[in-house]
Amino acid sequence: MTEGQLKGRERELAALLTRLASWRLVSLVGPSGAGRTRLAGAAVEQVRVRGRREVVWESGSGFDASVLDGVAVRLRHRLGVRPGRYLLARPLLVLDDWEHLGDAGTDLLARLLEDVPGLTVLRISDRPSWLPGEAVHRLPPLTGGAAVGLLADAAGRWLLADPDTSTRAAALAHRLDGLPGALLDAGRRLSGPADLAAVERRPYSSRAVAAAERAYARSTRGERRLLRRLAVFEGDFDLDAAREVCASGALPAARIPVLMERVAPFALVPGDQGGEGDPGGRPRSRLTGPMREVCLRALEAAGERWSLALHHRRWCARLARRTAERWSRGRQREARTLVLRQLPDLQRAMDPRTGPLSPTAESGVALDTVVHLWFLWAACGRAREGRAALRRVLRLHQGPVPGRAWWLAGYLEVLCGDDEAAEAALLNGRPAAERDGDDRCLGLLGHARGVAALRQGRVHEAADAFRSAVELLGEAPGFGPGAAACRAGLALSLVRTDPEAAQELVRPRVGAVEAHDPCAEAWLAHAQAELLRWEGGPLEVAAEEADRALRSHLAHDDTEGAACTAELAADIAAARGRTTLAAELLRSADELRGVTLRAAAYCAPVRRRAEAALRPRARASRASRRAAAAVVGRRVS
Repeated sequence: MTEGQLKGRERELAALLTRLASWRLVSLVGPSGAGRTRLAGAAVEQVRVRGRREVVWESGSGFDASVLDGVAVRLRHRLGVRPGRYLLARPLLVLDDWEHLGDAGTDLLARLLEDVPGLTVLRISDRPSWLPGEAVHRLPPLTGGAAVGLLADAAGRWLLADPDTSTRAAALAHRLDGLPGALLDAGRRLSGPADLAAVERRPYSSRAVAAAERAYARSTRGERRLLRRLAVFEGDFDLDAAREVCASGALPAARIPVLMERVAPFALVPGDQGGEGDPGGRPRSRLTGPMREVCLRALEAAGERWSLALHHRRWCARLARRTAERWSRGRQREARTLVLRQLPDLQRAMDPRTGPLSPTAESGVALDTVVHLWFLWAACGRAREGRAALRRVLRLHQGPVPGRAWWLAGYLEVLCGDDEAAEAALLNGRPAAERDGDDRCLGLLGHARGVAALRQGRVHEAADAFRSAVELLGEAPGFGPGAAACRAGLALSLVRTDPEAAQELVRPRVGAVEAHDPCAEAWLAHAQAELLRWEGGPLEVAAEEADRALRSHLAHDDTEGAACTAELAADIAAARGRTTLAAELLRSADELRGVTLRAAAYCAPVRRRAEAALRPRARASRASRRAAAAVVGRRVS
């Protein structure tokens, strides 16, 4: 057996041996490159050692259906079937590479099982035989460290020597679907870091693509129609998404689950499954890379590419609207999980240049998708990515721009620190909202102006903007940040100017019924911690509130909120005498902001106070180091 062939396959080997001990017909199925033949070889060795069974390995690569009668006679002879002779031991017949024989090969297998009562058959194939009494063992891809480790075994340990190459290796292993054959092939092409770019551009071998072509050609007409339509997905998909995008008159939605089950063994690999916030835990899949390459060509040849792309883009826009609705109704984790899983498809739909029509004609769907994903950009730490997508669409958009698009443009510019561009977009937003008759958009514009003023340190102006926004937005959940977000902003504005009013805002509202807003709750906890710090309250409670806010910001990838709260936590830690923790929190805030994220003016007083508390400790440390050096110098002299 070749080196590394069973890396990460120990559990699969044990499961296969269990099936061979209990079933007469076992089909080991999976896409090309999954390592079926190598695993079967390891299982056969174990069977020979443990069970002392006669093993016959028959490859069908050298013949076609016309010679199957002679093959049947030869197999019976090799299995010891003679007139008047009984088998002394249960034989194991391994059939490898019989896919091309089709129904004729299946018929031969059925006759052998019927004529030889003690026979066990192990099929190595890309799909089940669908015979009665068949145990199907689907070989999954390698995941995580096992896949990266196999790639590094073939390439060399240099691949994991530094963070950059390790990250690229993990991305390459995922792109290669975790298939051992593809990982080993790609690893052998990597002799050094200079080869990474070439392999990333073309990770699949011509052999893998040819195997996918053969599997596609052996499929039924309905299976081929489904496969080429599934190729429109850039990433993972579940059954509902496949039905919504791929169904048509020639491929009814009711038929898709059956066809998905039939093509899954040879064409699909599991996508990201489960996790916090998973809506329903529906299984997700994706086409293997070589199969998608084949199916995209087939989609083009069938003349279905552009019509299906149009259908897919409309589905992405509907998905964005549904996730925005989930977010507004307090199901934030579910909405975020859905969007991040489908992000490759959504990113394509948000680029008008990738659509089947002209960019200007596609800009409407792209703009709708970008705007409804407001929470991903504004609340999940992707403001720069959202700003780039929205700017691109607005450049191509013709006709009136909705007020909500201008609001989002201004809000993202505020979050990215471009005050001039933000003011221009928010000015455009008011007449557009009035034209649309969208009172909620007027409230959103007020919220964005409040955030801009708060970031610039103009707390009185921010408080006025948030008060007016609360009145316009109301308590009912809806698109964009709601009344809870406005109250959180108002509390932050009043902490240093009117602590009593701020304290009323951060207290739980008795009898209030509103959608759960974790971002607003994080900022309210931040305001509570700052109130306790500035008003001389219990520092332990202040530290707990700051920690709660920091954890919430980090959970939603809100790097700016996390950096701001880390500075407040550092100030509180310094006041409690925990200067080492305070210094670590300030360093963490700097790392979160990096070199591109500008700190808001609102954060400056807290930062200055934390640094001022640490200066005496720093001076004392320097003095003690100088004293120690002097003592050492005297001893040496």
